[in-house]
This record gives sequence, structure tokens and C-alpha cells, in this order.
Amino acid sequence: MLGRKALSVLLVLAMLLGLGAAASAEGMTPGTYTQTVNAMHGPLTVEVTVSADRIESVEVTDHVETPGVGDQAVKDIPERVVGAQSLAVDAVTGVTISSRAILSAVEKCLAEAGADVDALKAAPEKTPAGDVEATADVVIVGGGGAGLAAAVAATDAGASVILIEKSGFLGGNSIVAGGIYNAPDPTKQDYATNVSGDLGSLVEAAIAEEPVSDAHKALMDAVRAEYEAFRQTDKTIYDSPNWFALQTWNGGDKVAELSMVQELADNSLSSLKWLEGMGMEFTDTITHGAGSLYPRTHAAVKPNGVGYIDAFTQTLSSREGYTQMMETTGKSLIVEDGKVVGVVAEGKDGNAVTLHATKGVILATGGFAGNVELRQKYCEGEKWPDLSAKVPTSNMPAVTGDGIFMAEAAGAQLVNMEQIQLLPYCNPQTGATYDIMSGSTLGIFVNKEGTRFVREDGRRDEMAKAIIDQTDGMMYIVFSGDSASLESKALGGLTLSYYLEHNMAGYVMADTVAELAEKLGVPADALEKTVADYNGYVEAGVADPFGRVSYGTKIATGPFFAYPRKPAVHHTMGGVRIDGEAHALSGEGAPIPGLYCAGEITGNIHGGNRLGGNAIVDFCVFGQIAGTNAAAGK
Repeated sequence: MLGRKALSVLLVLAMLLGLGAAASAEGMTPGTYTQTVNAMHGPLTVEVTVSADRIESVEVTDHVETPGVGDQAVKDIPERVVGAQSLAVDAVTGVTISSRAILSAVEKCLAEAGADVDALKAAPEKTPAGDVEATADVVIVGGGGAGLAAAVAATDAGASVILIEKSGFLGGNSIVAGGIYNAPDPTKQDYATNVSGDLGSLVEAAIAEEPVSDAHKALMDAVRAEYEAFRQTDKTIYDSPNWFALQTWNGGDKVAELSMVQELADNSLSSLKWLEGMGMEFTDTITHGAGSLYPRTHAAVKPNGVGYIDAFTQTLSSREGYTQMMETTGKSLIVEDGKVVGVVAEGKDGNAVTLHATKGVILATGGFAGNVELRQKYCEGEKWPDLSAKVPTSNMPAVTGDGIFMAEAAGAQLVNMEQIQLLPYCNPQTGATYDIMSGSTLGIFVNKEGTRFVREDGRRDEMAKAIIDQTDGMMYIVFSGDSASLESKALGGLTLSYYLEHNMAGYVMADTVAELAEKLGVPADALEKTVADYNGYVEAGVADPFGRVSYGTKIATGPFFAYPRKPAVHHTMGGVRIDGEAHALSGEGAPIPGLYCAGEITGNIHGGNRLGGNAIVDFCVFGQIAGTNAAAGK
């Protein structure tokens, strides 16, 4: 096997050889120069120190790029510029805008220093990269949450692992996820919840349904018995893996496989503890995550999904049997005598990468919500009549469904490919989620007429469809000083005050509801009545006319805040059918030897609507299962 250190040396040598002759940086005035440019999300400042004939250092001293994504460009681009003594360096794959912004700032600094910028921008001659061939016990395609979770689990079991990732950073969509994780956690739910309302009505409605199968009936009976026992106690909130599973299955229109949903729910808390054992930090308070349908949501301390990816990568950094190959794209699976035994991939420069797996291959390449052609082919229809490029996506550019079709070519069954989710709370222009203010999504949603139109604690698909039906297909999220302050942070880590000061994402603030209405351009009398009516339902703790039963705080104490949102394509629930051991299944329902799948590439876990906070549970639970089983070759 080609070890991690040996492979790293080869890749560094290939990079150095590929640079060719560096451009000359002569004739500069020694000193340190600073420039600020606009990057992906706001100002980015670069400091460049030069001598008369050399770029001595490049440092990004301040930026607000996406944590875990833009960070990679912040690290890599300065190193590439100094190492090459050139501006003709490659952008970090998948982080092009941030990369170009840094290069632009460096160019301005060098021009100020008197450098021959045109010469520094001239592309050096490259030496073609050589082909690579290597072997490990387990080969993983995809460096997002599921792939990294699988790598940790496989190395936990003593297996050697090679992981490939086609972007220049690890994390995939997982690193820009909202960071919320659902798990029944009775101790925290009993004393730390800030959610009120008639939660029991949700349970009572679910257990009153007509069962559609024996398994459904058995699950309902278990929930009924647990709930009756709970009502004899003085506990605050009923929850259990059974109730979590029933809500998840019902919330996905009973389209998923119930046994897989139960596997997800049963392992949710143990996987959370596994994460905490790697240093993952959660806040102490359980919340009702947006679209999660129930207050069992654990929120990450770090922005977005950065905490999860950091926990995995820091754990893997000490594993001698682990190797990762960045900017390397999986192309096809190697199948011999009906067993998957490896992966054919392509390096950044088009060189062939052939990886052999002695025990198993794990596909963790994500879904296809960012692939307009595929989402129109499979998902456009009565429920979502327009999934064209006019509808933005929250997905990262590299997540395009590649692995799904690699698996299909090896005989895997694809299921529920028509199921896709639009997230209701996205930036109207970009589809981004990093600027969603934490906690605000359980405020109220109002349209341009200043009125509410949907339950804010409901299903994501129902909310998204309701928003699309409003004037201009958009809404405002309205919240107040009762639940937020100027130091409250959005999912991406920036404060509410930062957004207001820089006029970003449409955030507005006012001292009164009437003033807020004026700033939004909505009727003041309508918005004042909407807020007053909502506060009445919060105080009464009963369901409102839209069916909302879960509440946080009133919207009564200024300042008052609002920002515009539109739905964006977010998650594909269809993909490869797997079993409870993460084996990819054939059309006949039999495990395909040597092939495992985990994460959004799979298609039988969420059904017709994914609950908010379940995606991270999915990649942790099934990533762990896939890694453990692949390491054992079973």
C-alpha cells in the first residue's frame, strides 16, 4: 500500500514539478502592502511583504468568507503565490470566487510595490502530473460528512483508508449545512427547552392514524404506550427513538423504508455521543429546529457544519492508516466477478488515479440538488413545476450526483429519484443559508401584504410551496429582541449587527412594528395585527389557525428585525437503495459485494420530505455503519 506520508511527498513533488520556471519578482520596493477587496460574502484584506526581488509572505488578515470553505482558499492561495513566486496559480477547486478575490488583492499589493504584474501573471510551463496507483483496505469517494464519518469508523476498526475528494476542501455540502442535529435526549429536553405549546397534540394525531402496515402499527403501539407512561410523570416533553422514527416517516409521507428510518432514529443519540467523543461541541439548550417538527434539535457551537468536519478531520489527522487525495474525481467502479474492488479516478491535471480496495468501496458523494439538468429530469413535476436554473440552490458546486450513477453502473438500484426538497429560508439572490439568523426561523413568516400564510413549525415542503404562492414568491422572517440581540449570530458566524451595518442580506431593524413595516414596504396596520395575533397564541399555548403548536417567545420587545427569504433547491431524498448495514442493493434487493453507500447519495431514508436536522444524523449514523462494515469486509 502507498502510505499517507509517501503519497503526500509524491503529490508535493508533482506540484513543484508542475510549476515550471517561476516568474521573476524583481524591481520591487521592499515593504509591506495592504489591500482590501470584495470577496464572496464581503470585505477581504490581504497583507503582502516583499523584498526587492521576492514575494516574502502573503497573509489574509481579515475576511468573512464561508467558514470551512473560503478558509481553504485563505490558506492555500497565499502558499501557492509565495511558493511559485507568481500570480499564475490555480484557484482552489470549488472555491473559485474566494481564490480570485485573494489573487486580486495580492496583485494590487504587488502593483503598489512596483512589480511587473504582467510578468507575474504569465502562466509558467507545467510538467504533466504522473498517473497514480495505490491500494488500501477501504476506498472512500467523497470527503463530505458521510465520507469523513466512514473514514473515522473504518480506521477505528483498524482498516487502512484512501479517501478522494474532487474539491479543494473537505466537507462538501455538510460544511455549509445549518449544523443542527436531531436526537431524543430526555435529560436535556426536560430541563433546557425554550419551546412551549401543545406538543401533545402532535403525538395524539400521529397515533390516531389508520396503520398502513404491520410495522407501522407496531411503531404506533410502541409510541402510544410510551406516551401514556409519560403522561403519568411530571416530565416536560415526551420523546423517544420510536416517536422520532414515527415523525420522520410520517413527515416524509411514508415513502421511505420504515426499517431504515428506525435505524436512523435508534442510533441518533449514540452517534451524537460518538461525535462529542471527537470534540464536537453542542449548545446546552435543546431547540425546535426549523422544519424538524419537534423540539429535539441540538445546535452546533461552531458555524454551519464546521464543527462536525473539524471533529472528523482532527481525529483522522493522527491516523497513520489514513490517506486523502484532494481535487481527485471518482469516475467509475472497478468490478471483478461481481464484487466492487476499486475506483478509477482522475487527478486535477487529468492524470489517471487507480485505487484498489481489498475490503470495500464506500460512495459518499452526496445528492444532485445543484445539478439543474438532473433535478429537472427526475424531480420537475406537479409538486415542483419549475426546478430550472431560475431556482437557486443552497448546494456547493461540486455536488452533482456523480456517485449515484457510478453505483447504478455497478448494478445498484435507484429509488425515489423524484423526491427533492426546497429549503424555505434561503437568500433570495444566491440560495445561500449562511446568513440565516439562528433562532429566527421560529419567529413568523409574513408576505408583502404583512400577513402570515403558513405554520412556521411545519414541514419544509409545505412552507416552501406556500412561499412560492405569495407575491413575488418570497417572504420576510420577522423576529424581535425577545429572541435575538445585535450580537446574535447567523449560521455562518457573522453577527446581526454586522449584517445591518453592511446592508447585507436585506436585514432591517426598527424600534416599533409600524416602523418595521415602513422599512419593509408592507401595510403597517396589517403587520401590527399579525404580530398581536401571534403573541396571543403564544400566550395561550394553543394551536393557531395555521396549525402551529410549537412556540418560542413573543414578538413584543424591540428592537424588531426582518429579512427577506425565498425557497432554494436544497436536498435530494432519492438515490441508491441501501440496507441497514449500508450495503448498496441490487435491483433484486441483494447486497452488491464490496459496495457501501452513506449520506445524501442514498434514497430510502427520508421519503418525500426530509426533516430539518436529519441530514447530519443520516451522514453520521450511516457513515459510521458503512465504515465499520467496509473495514470488516462484510
